[in-house]
Amino acid sequence: MSDKGFRGSKSSVGKDIAATLALTAALGMGGGAAAYALSDSVPTADEVAISVQQQQAQVEISDPADLLTEEDEARLLRDVERLNRPDSVKKIHFIMLNEGRDNVNDSVENFLRDHYPDEIGDEYFADGVLIIGADMNSRQNFIFAGQDVLDQLYLHKGQRLSSALEAMKPGLRDNNIEAGLVAGANTATDIEAAQAYPINDAEGDRTVAGIVSGLVLGGTTLAAGGVATERRKRRRKEIEQARTDYDAIAAEYTGLSQRLDELDIRANSVSSSFANLELRKQWEEVRDRFLGMHEAASLGVGTDRQAWENRKELAAAAKTLEDTGHAEDNINRLFAVEQGDAAERRSIITEIRADVIQARRKVKNKELKRDLAALERSLDYLDQNPDYPKFLDEFTRILGDYSLLLDEVKRREMSDVKERATLHTPRLTDPGFIYVNYTPYVVMNSWHADNVRMERESQQASSGSSSVNTGFSSGFSGGGGSSSF
Repeated sequence: MSDKGFRGSKSSVGKDIAATLALTAALGMGGGAAAYALSDSVPTADEVAISVQQQQAQVEISDPADLLTEEDEARLLRDVERLNRPDSVKKIHFIMLNEGRDNVNDSVENFLRDHYPDEIGDEYFADGVLIIGADMNSRQNFIFAGQDVLDQLYLHKGQRLSSALEAMKPGLRDNNIEAGLVAGANTATDIEAAQAYPINDAEGDRTVAGIVSGLVLGGTTLAAGGVATERRKRRRKEIEQARTDYDAIAAEYTGLSQRLDELDIRANSVSSSFANLELRKQWEEVRDRFLGMHEAASLGVGTDRQAWENRKELAAAAKTLEDTGHAEDNINRLFAVEQGDAAERRSIITEIRADVIQARRKVKNKELKRDLAALERSLDYLDQNPDYPKFLDEFTRILGDYSLLLDEVKRREMSDVKERATLHTPRLTDPGFIYVNYTPYVVMNSWHADNVRMERESQQASSGSSSVNTGFSSGFSGGGGSSSF
């Protein structure tokens, strides 16, 4: 394997300083031209790549004023499972307040010091924590985080923080608190947007850097040293993630491969309308990916060089393993529902019924509300009669009717802004998958919130509006900020 781009772990801070001093001398001789050449460098995709973690971040919900219902909290926990998983975010803490202080930043600081001192230090928020919430009395929303999270996801003021705060506002303004919290978390942890940010930022700064290059040689040199240090830190994270992926593969691959034949039989034996050709196609795709990962299971991570060189293959294999695990859970669930398992039937009905209730509460059109209420009653009947002989036929009919209704909801109540975001249709490899081509209302509503946010961001970009408050009365320096909605 090629070792191009690899830098081992033997380098030291002293070497960074020596390299920086050498660069200073070179720049001194080269003048503005050398500075421009340095600033002209736009980071590559590999350089800005964000590592992901297999495990979902720990989730905490603090709601001292009981602004969220039990259903809201359950839905919030379920929706968070769909978020990206950048490896810096170890804990997401949702906090809902109703205090009404002029500066919500102070409310958050005091709340954490009183109840969660492990999440806040003398100067900064603890590493690994992402804090999202609002004060519904003062109408202020906030996002704070540890320095490592802020750095990785570009959530400092002037970077992506404003976009994440704006994403929360449509839901909060409509008193749809859960949707506002999920929209903020989704934007904050958006790996694709975070990876694109430094590239777009560097491209935008090129011309300016050329103009001022002769004036900031020292600053440019120090920045170069900082870039070298950041690259080393990122490479160390990539090595650690490669080993984590390897451990997951070593722990799960053999057992899952032994169950694959039985799972393949189940996927192809589910004979009801649950298992149409599209579902079997999705299963075959992930099954074939799994069968092709046997080489990844033998990749080495014994040395830093091996781990770094094999990181991409291991990441892809770990993702395949995770996808296959979700597919296994979903196929087993559908199989149990078809075989008449009353507990599984009630469980799947409960999930869909909760989504129907959410849709009925949020839609404004009276005709849609009436039709959703009728669907809810049909689901109630199945919930009370899981042994009904025609359960599967009735269930799939209800799902079909609900999908048509949701198409109408989308057409009538979600076409107020341009469709900028992509509406994700759940797949067999997603956790909690229920039915091919069934997109729950909560997913659709989150997608609409993204479109509203993008529209507002576009308008703000042209008007220069939106302000972010990063100050604390105590002098605390924690990163992140708040805004008004």
